[in-house]
Amino acid sequence: MMLAMSGREGQAQVMRMGGLRPARPQLTLGDTLTISATPSVVSITLVASGTAVAASSITINTTSTGASLFSSIALYGYFSSASMALSGGTPVSYIPASVIYGKCTTGTPTSYTSFSSTEPVGTASAGLQIYSSSSGLSLGLSRTDVLSLEINLSSLPQQPAATYTGSLYLQAQAF
Repeated sequence: MMLAMSGREGQAQVMRMGGLRPARPQLTLGDTLTISATPSVVSITLVASGTAVAASSITINTTSTGASLFSSIALYGYFSSASMALSGGTPVSYIPASVIYGKCTTGTPTSYTSFSSTEPVGTASAGLQIYSSSSGLSLGLSRTDVLSLEINLSSLPQQPAATYTGSLYLQAQAF
């Protein structure tokens, strides 16, 4: 089973601050929020009717540049489909997001939690909040988190043997 990672780069909104006096220039502050994940491909050797842990964890780096105007950042992981997170085999068979679990000891799910929630970004019933952080006004953010994955096929005892692939998307929301 191969799982490809995709980081989505986000940008914070530009905020303009100005007084009531027309002679005063407006101050514009910008911020860029970037997410990167390595490795980009993770292998998991599936266990029939059991639980398999990924061969490697995913290191996620979240950075912002400039003056951070947001007070909170949340990072989410999600699959494009709740019922077809991974696909493979002939005929094609699917592994649902609900049997794929993630944990991030520095984040929100400190124990393995399924990618089955509906988050503000991504697909309904195929997501997981990886972390949420309050930063306040600062001169940049740099954060590194490690996401571990596992697949538990105990609820799918008849899952056909095959090589399954899919993409886990990462997206941050800053506000």
